Amino acid sequence: MVSNQANSPQHHLKYCLGMLVALLVWPQPQAMAQSLQLKEPTQIYQLSTPQQVVVPPQQLGEIVPAPVSETVTSQQSLLASPQLNTLITRELPGLWQMRVPLDQVGSLYATYEIKSVNGQNNRFNSDERFEQTMRVVVEPLPIIEISRDESTNTALVQGGVRLQFDLANTEIAGGYGGVLTVTVNRR
Repeated sequence: MVSNQANSPQHHLKYCLGMLVALLVWPQPQAMAQSLQLKEPTQIYQLSTPQQVVVPPQQLGEIVPAPVSETVTSQQSLLASPQLNTLITRELPGLWQMRVPLDQVGSLYATYEIKSVNGQNNRFNSDERFEQTMRVVVEPLPIIEISRDESTNTALVQGGVRLQFDLANTEIAGGYGGVLTVTVNRR
């Protein structure tokens, strides 16, 4: 005699619930925004930075403004260029970390330099066409203390940047890259 338990509604419900629980606890893929995993510096004035930072790509909503309903009244307004956002901003708040003496936390400042692969300042190169560049403005974010070690009289501080990409004169879609140099000094 063959059991009908495998085809019963209760067995089917248990199977579906089991699959649902498995899907909920299965590791989810990481979000597109990059979290920078830095190795914590152990020595005083040791700067810890990632070797490569991937800036999340721009989304359509950043370039095209919110939908607006307009009425076309002439051929000139019909042929007018669309209004697009040409400045895209990305923040990288935890770009670097450094361990410093407690009494020097407030005296630190960071400078940042962006260069394209072909040596142009404040620009990134196209991955596809070396001569095509995009202007990048770097704005330092405040340096913040993230932890203290009273036994060594040191603090762990971190800093980052806000990058503003100017797409106004960019002729080629795709990836762009360059070199970001971080220098941390004391006043």
